[in-house]
Amino acid sequence: MTPRPSDRVRRTPVWLAVLGVVVVVAFIAWRFVARTDQASQGATAPPATVGTDSGQAVVIVDSAALVRAGIATAVPERISYSPTLAAYGRVLDVGALAAARTTLSAAQAAVARTAAVADAAERELARVQMLAADSGNASAKALDEATAAARGATADADAARTAERAQEAAVIQEWGPVVGRWTADGGEPLARLLTRRDALLLVSLSADTVIAVPPAHVTILTGGGSANATFVSLGTQTDVRTQGQTYFYVVRAGPTLPAGLNVAVALPVGATEPGFDVPRSAVVWAEGGAWIYIQTGATTFVRRAIVIDAPVSGGYVVRDLPPTTRVVVRGAQFLLSEEHRAHAPPSATVDPDG
Repeated sequence: MTPRPSDRVRRTPVWLAVLGVVVVVAFIAWRFVARTDQASQGATAPPATVGTDSGQAVVIVDSAALVRAGIATAVPERISYSPTLAAYGRVLDVGALAAARTTLSAAQAAVARTAAVADAAERELARVQMLAADSGNASAKALDEATAAARGATADADAARTAERAQEAAVIQEWGPVVGRWTADGGEPLARLLTRRDALLLVSLSADTVIAVPPAHVTILTGGGSANATFVSLGTQTDVRTQGQTYFYVVRAGPTLPAGLNVAVALPVGATEPGFDVPRSAVVWAEGGAWIYIQTGATTFVRRAIVIDAPVSGGYVVRDLPPTTRVVVRGAQFLLSEEHRAHAPPSATVDPDG
């Protein structure tokens, strides 16, 4: 039967609607595939590449990766510093000082006690002598007894003082005149050592190193950072490791300086020189040495070797930097990792079909 014209008019919009839906679905699918491909390319694209400039590796980081890695740069502060000499240090166990203080306290008490007895005996002897001289009001026997008692008390007092001096000499022999005096006095410096508010350090030089005057302050380097130590006195014994001159220094104690810890020590020597204060966060370690990254452009960085023989609080002194050099102070490890990744040989692939 031939369709009526009115039926054809009603059916035509239905086919057009179906065709429109197909077109829309195809467009959405195409956009989804395109975006997925872009995301995949972005995920696999390296955040940094490495080029060369005059034979030097240059790390190039795109702007988005700079933000994601949190890379920050700064111009280091220009400072003055003294060249340093490397030495060795050991945090001493001062438990023996507590025992020495107890022994010295007993000796000091004995001195005070025998001195008081001797003083009383001398006064008694003087009284008996006066009575004997005053018309014989004291017998010869009483005079002899008073004389013997005074002499005995004086001898006891002398012996007590000798014992005290021997104890003090033993402490000085082991700990030096300053710490020995602290132990004898029992004052605040000793209390700070015994309560671990301060730590006593034995600093030793190598056997072939000689300095005319020990510096008043040195820098102690530990895994937890650095600290300043103050000179106390010359050491009384050598260090078996170095066989060189030794010195006692005192430093503020803390959990990073337990007794028995071996530390590196930097002794300032010579006149002051100019340098730049580079924070510890800027330093990375590679190829057996210390390095920093310098920003050479908006997104380019180069690695530079440094010498860390001059530590300062929170970082190191770096010499020979142009005054406006920008150093990477945060994110240096990221740059080092990217540089090493770019230089690493490609990993071997396995053919799944054998």
